[in-house]
Amino acid sequence: MSSFNPEQHLINSNSKITASLGKISEAFRVLTQAQAQSHGLSSTQLQLLLFIRFHPDPQHRKAANMAREFNVTKATISDSIKALEQKALVQRLTDAKDSRSFILSLTPKGEELALATENYTGPMDEAVNGLLPEQKGHLIHALFDLIYRLNQAGVVSTQRMCFNCSYYSGNRRDQHYCNLVNVALFADDLRLECAEFTKKKAASHEL
Repeated sequence: MSSFNPEQHLINSNSKITASLGKISEAFRVLTQAQAQSHGLSSTQLQLLLFIRFHPDPQHRKAANMAREFNVTKATISDSIKALEQKALVQRLTDAKDSRSFILSLTPKGEELALATENYTGPMDEAVNGLLPEQKGHLIHALFDLIYRLNQAGVVSTQRMCFNCSYYSGNRRDQHYCNLVNVALFADDLRLECAEFTKKKAASHEL
């Protein structure tokens, strides 16, 4: 039973969903590659540039942590960092808490390029904007639950999302509550990246 087999899509909804997610992944890859190449970057270099721009926490901007974020080897991240340094887009800052480590920061040139490229997902944003409000709510729930399950299975790296957070309580479907601010959450309130995220000590939900 392969999701690559179109005949399988006719009889198995799981295969159809998996194949559909593959198409969306392909669209994201095409948009990323086109934007990166137009600025003389690789896709990984562009994603690193934007990751550094939008993640102020110094710990997130260490090479080892970014390798985990992007599910690539340290060598791959190291090569991308060197390329960005040669283009004068990033710089290394010594970690005040660990002199053996360094934190990546954008140079003024890097900030300028990040600002110019940060909205390259426009076509995808427009497609999502065309969905009805109730469709968006169902899609958010479904995608968050899929990401959570893939994270628990070890396929994707740790996500700073509500479902993985120690402050979250709920059923991951239609009941969500944040114990940090003591409020019930709606679909639009759920966060994929949260500055107050604290990882659960142990998984409290089954896949």
